[in-house]
Amino acid sequence: ASAIDRNAIIAAASNGLGKPIGSHFSPGDAGYVDLTGVYPHDIAKAKAYLKEAGLENGFSATIKLPPVPYARDGGQVIQSQLKEIGVDLQIIPVEWAEWLSQVFTNKDYDLTIVSHVEPNDIDIYSRPGYYFQYDNPKFNDVIKALGTTVDKDKRLELLGEAQKILAHDVPAVYLFELPKIGVWDAKLQGMWTNWPIEADDLTQVKWTD
Repeated sequence: ASAIDRNAIIAAASNGLGKPIGSHFSPGDAGYVDLTGVYPHDIAKAKAYLKEAGLENGFSATIKLPPVPYARDGGQVIQSQLKEIGVDLQIIPVEWAEWLSQVFTNKDYDLTIVSHVEPNDIDIYSRPGYYFQYDNPKFNDVIKALGTTVDKDKRLELLGEAQKILAHDVPAVYLFELPKIGVWDAKLQGMWTNWPIEADDLTQVKWTD
C-alpha cells in the first residue's frame, strides 16, 4: 500500500480524473471517511515493511487484469511502482469471462484490479467464501451491528469504524473512485450531478422551455 502512488495511477488510468480513496467506500456518501493518510505513498516505509516481513529482497507475483482501461493502464503503473521496492509483478491480461472464472469464482490469482460499483457494498468483506478471502471477526461484528441499526448517526459511526478496519488491515489497496462524466443541454433538468449507482435514472428527467 505504501508503494502505491494513487495520483500517478489516476493520471495514467483515468485521464487525471477521479478521487483517491483509502478504504472501500464512496466519497459521495455521507458516511465516507478520508483514510488516504493511513498508508500514504512512502517508498522507504514500503521497503521497511518488506524487511519486517522477511522479504527484504522482494518477491515475484502475478496480477490478472480485466479488459478495462483503468485496470490495464493502472496495472502497468502499479507494476512500475512495485518494482521500486523489489517486487517483480508479471501482468496477465484476461477477458471478463476468465476473470469471473479464475479470480472471482476460483480465487486463482495473486493480485487483480477491479472496480466495485455496487452501492453500499462494504459488507462483502464479511461474506464467507468471497474472493477477497478476508476474515476479521471485529469487522464482521460491525457489519452485523449495521444490519440491526436504524439510527442514522449510529449507522454513520459504524460505517466509519468498518472503513477504518479495512484501511488498516489492507485486504485490498484502495486506489480511487472512477469519475462519472456527463454533458447535457442546459434545458434538460433532473439529471443526477453525481451517480450513486452504476445506471442512468431518467424517471425525473424532463425538458424545459
